[in-house]
Amino acid sequence: MVIFVFANGSDRTELIETLVKEGVAYQEGKATTEREAGVSAVQLVEIQANLPEVFPVPPEFAESDGSVRVWRLPSGKMIITDMDGNLEQISGPIPR
Repeated sequence: MVIFVFANGSDRTELIETLVKEGVAYQEGKATTEREAGVSAVQLVEIQANLPEVFPVPPEFAESDGSVRVWRLPSGKMIITDMDGNLEQISGPIPR
């Protein structure tokens, strides 16, 4: 899994805290791309972790076919990204 988050953003903090809490090893590095934010560009950070991708995407998370990717954490929580790897949300486990 490779996810892009803002270098100084709350999404980065939330993702890293979740990975640490779940005991998932990760690597953090400077992303080679920037995201446009109004009239300026914002630096992104790349977070890499070895998590299984959920396929097919559960209907609770799929806005349309191929719109998101989903990664499963050990607790069953889900990390949802857009197709470019930008963090969308971290969700609780899917009820079975």
